[in-house]
Amino acid sequence: MKENKKPQEKINENNSEDEIISWIKNQRLMWKFRFYGFFKNLKFFEPYLFIILLAWGLDLFQIGILIAIQEGISFLFEIPSGMIADNKGRKSEMLICFFFYIISFIFYFFGPSFFILIFAAIFFGLGEAFRSGTHKAMEMQWLDKNKIPQYKSYVYGSSRSYSLYGSAISSILAILFFLSIPASRWIFLLTIIPYIIAFFLISTYPKYMNKSAHKEKNLSHMEEFYQSFKGLKILFRNRKLSKGLFSSSIYNSIFKSLKDYIQPILQLAIIFLLADLGLENSSFSQEFFLAVILGLVYAIFYLVSSYSSKISYKFEKIVKSPKKSIDILFYFFGAIIFVEAFFISIKLPIVIIIFYLLFYISYNIRRPITVGYLGDSIEVEQRTTILSVESQLRTIFIIIFAPLFGYIAEIFSIDTLFYILALVMIIINILFLRGE
Repeated sequence: MKENKKPQEKINENNSEDEIISWIKNQRLMWKFRFYGFFKNLKFFEPYLFIILLAWGLDLFQIGILIAIQEGISFLFEIPSGMIADNKGRKSEMLICFFFYIISFIFYFFGPSFFILIFAAIFFGLGEAFRSGTHKAMEMQWLDKNKIPQYKSYVYGSSRSYSLYGSAISSILAILFFLSIPASRWIFLLTIIPYIIAFFLISTYPKYMNKSAHKEKNLSHMEEFYQSFKGLKILFRNRKLSKGLFSSSIYNSIFKSLKDYIQPILQLAIIFLLADLGLENSSFSQEFFLAVILGLVYAIFYLVSSYSSKISYKFEKIVKSPKKSIDILFYFFGAIIFVEAFFISIKLPIVIIIFYLLFYISYNIRRPITVGYLGDSIEVEQRTTILSVESQLRTIFIIIFAPLFGYIAEIFSIDTLFYILALVMIIINILFLRGE
């Protein structure tokens, strides 16, 4: 029997799952969702941000201050951005978000003044606040309109896969750009190009995604903000939940604060790597190989992160307990940091890269298990509140940890920071966080 290759214009409950997925795959808006994820992750500066800022005369403490400012602004404007989405529409909010990102990149281009870089961090934080959760809500709005909300996992997964492709390709392209541009600051202007494309892509989204919601929703955002603080009462009454929340927020904030330290670490170790490989050790060679290695390392990190998230359920199945899995990975994280400190101190670049890869793998295995554990530790109607509390705690810890870690690294050394942090993590987990 000959198949009709013409795609269906509409679907309903009578269609099979395969037909619905096939319909979703071929929708023009679904492709826009995918390419949004792809273009927003073309952050060409990412593998070199710390290197650029250090070359401009900043130290790790000042970089930590910029991270804290960015996180703080994102935290403070999350509720106001939600109100704007309700009054002006999500589509308008997304356009504003990309406008803020582009302004941020322009400020970064006009560095290296620390004062100018503070404005870059502020506008990037505003972009994060306006983007946070908005696009997922738009995807859900489209699914609801077509009466297929049960396929949200497929749609989110599909768009996320393109985001990861974007991150990996961005890291490879970053190598070519970084080695070709007249000065490192130009990498920020190059990043504006995919963000302008994403801006115009969002502008082509359907008009119904920009309809103002009912005014009463303004109250819902304030109520949501209030509820998240009410969630703190639940947190301190429920010992099982409090352990899970603090374990998650501390772990995630440490990872977010340290994930880009691979850049200054490899910058210090590149001389030894060139010697090990028997290559010329000139300043040009150091800059060239550092750019190539960092770009490739970040590409590998992103690809492996994608795979790690998919196998997290297998790890939990082997351990047979979500909280035990979380505890084991907390200890493993501390052990990785401790061993990494040793290899940083004796400057073995290849081993440093391998252990930093384990750093990313551990995080991406642990995150899905933690979200599931927190969801199972509370009533269904309180899950959103608790995840909001977890996000707020994580932000607060990043605001504290990012500059603190930078200060310790500057006063002592990065390997000393890692030794101290590993021991503190293990002690805290033993005394306060392990077990139910």
